Amino acid sequence: MRWRSTLASSALFIASACGSALTVRGDVVLPAQIPVRAFPRIVVTAQDTPESLRVAQRLVEHLARGESVVRSASESAIERLRRDGRIRRATAIVRVFVVLNEREQPGWGRIDGTDCGPLGCVEASRSSIVVIPVLTGQMTLTVIDGPSGRALLREQVDEEESGQDVLAMRMRVVERLVTRALELVDQRTERVAVQLHPIDHAAVRDALAAIRQGRWTRGRGMLERFVGSTSFEALRSEERALVLYDLGQICRFDRSLPADERFRRSAGALRRAVRLDPEIRYANALAELEAHRQSRALVHEQDDAMAHNFRIAEDPTGASVPDPPATYR
Repeated sequence: MRWRSTLASSALFIASACGSALTVRGDVVLPAQIPVRAFPRIVVTAQDTPESLRVAQRLVEHLARGESVVRSASESAIERLRRDGRIRRATAIVRVFVVLNEREQPGWGRIDGTDCGPLGCVEASRSSIVVIPVLTGQMTLTVIDGPSGRALLREQVDEEESGQDVLAMRMRVVERLVTRALELVDQRTERVAVQLHPIDHAAVRDALAAIRQGRWTRGRGMLERFVGSTSFEALRSEERALVLYDLGQICRFDRSLPADERFRRSAGALRRAVRLDPEIRYANALAELEAHRQSRALVHEQDDAMAHNFRIAEDPTGASVPDPPATYR
């Protein structure tokens, strides 16, 4: 699977809501939490346990469906290669460590039994406190610069399940850890939805009607012109704030504008809305917009790091270890 390089929200969708309201949906690309695909060569190693080896095997298969050259190796083999100076620059080591712990906790359960009396015995089931096995799985993924052995990033993931079938629980917990590991190394797309709230004014209704028809540039322009008119200034402050909120959300997802311009216009409208009416929805919209902007910036940085590292791998003359991607922490 190719590591996505989409840098902004894509594929805008609109759905009619109750009355004349609109629900605007857009796709926001989020950065990888472990952007190891930024390296042209990846070596996956694991603790010598069935669970760790299982996660490592699936991770190798998943990463191999990208542009990097991926293989597995033991810790001892990696150490020998490093001592001999045989690990090439722009190589990342991914170390997988999985540990499963079992414990018990009290809980309510049903106990079958037999109740006997003067008239005979009958089977009965009653609630009682029983001991329930609990299985906790902890996975640690560590990304290491291959030539130097310097740790770049460490992520820990926990999964837990309780029940009576411990063997089945182990299989399910490990499989969930596998799924989490694969998710961590990829950029992913998140669908977001916002509700537009029209006010009882012809200009606003017409603007949102254009948006409903998919005419984003026209609808945004109509709303921007209305916001700059004396009719807008004659509205109550709560109504003006609502119009500005709608304008901010439309600007955020209007793909006819460059991404930076979308964010700038959206933030300006939402800040005006907050000043007019300190309702929590406007503050939340500003926070979501900032998170969207930061996600886009991090995706940019990961793509730049990937291009940088792949260029270094192709350069036979350089000798320095490349800086890790900016999202490493």
